[in-house]
Amino acid sequence: MRPIIGVTGYLHPYSRDVDGVFAGEGYTNGLAKAGAAPVVIPYLEEEEEIRALAHRLDGLLLSGGPDMDPILFGEEPHPANGNVSPERDTLESILFDEMQRQGKPVFGICRGAQIINILLGGTIYQDLPSQYQGELVQHDQRAPRWFGAHHVTVTPGTILSRIFDGADRIRVNTYHHQAIREVAPGLVVSGVADDGVIEAVERPAGTGPYLVAVQWHPENMWRKDGQMLHLFQDFVAAVEAHCKQTQP
Repeated sequence: MRPIIGVTGYLHPYSRDVDGVFAGEGYTNGLAKAGAAPVVIPYLEEEEEIRALAHRLDGLLLSGGPDMDPILFGEEPHPANGNVSPERDTLESILFDEMQRQGKPVFGICRGAQIINILLGGTIYQDLPSQYQGELVQHDQRAPRWFGAHHVTVTPGTILSRIFDGADRIRVNTYHHQAIREVAPGLVVSGVADDGVIEAVERPAGTGPYLVAVQWHPENMWRKDGQMLHLFQDFVAAVEAHCKQTQP
């Protein structure tokens, strides 16, 4: 049986009076291609309902999306901080907490990487162009979404290094003006852009539940770059392994 993996998405208005949930098909099809049964998570209002849903999931993918409320990491909003979604902040905070309590694997992409770092005690740059000390490469590319616009150096010995077959350099796409600043306790940096911006973090293997997070968007790349599918495959494999360990 395929493991059930929840995918978070936008709270998105699709008519004047009705909101719905939107998640890009690259996330769900990437998970399906890797052997999972993906489901897009609804915006439930009650915490107990969110936690009950998390109990039915085998894994969680925290996807890309809007900026986060900087109060989450003890800061006031920077003038360049973008649109925020308090409902999504609450939903993902509860989901992530419950998945960690249950020891279930989590994979973060873009915003997902940032909120994982925040929820574990780290911080982010609210706006790279105005807050980062140093010359930046382009982090909001003007190329097709599937195209790898800049390089990331992969840290040897990490899960990310294993996923990419020991490669020390990979090309990634890039669509963000925020990024991890102070890395949360318990996480290590597994990928860095040439300008020093953190592009991937993870929990070292054997120190807790599987947790890998990347700043780029592999869901837009895996059809053109087969290596990016390895991120989904490794995550799904970790979910399957956890399911086997916890079966009665």
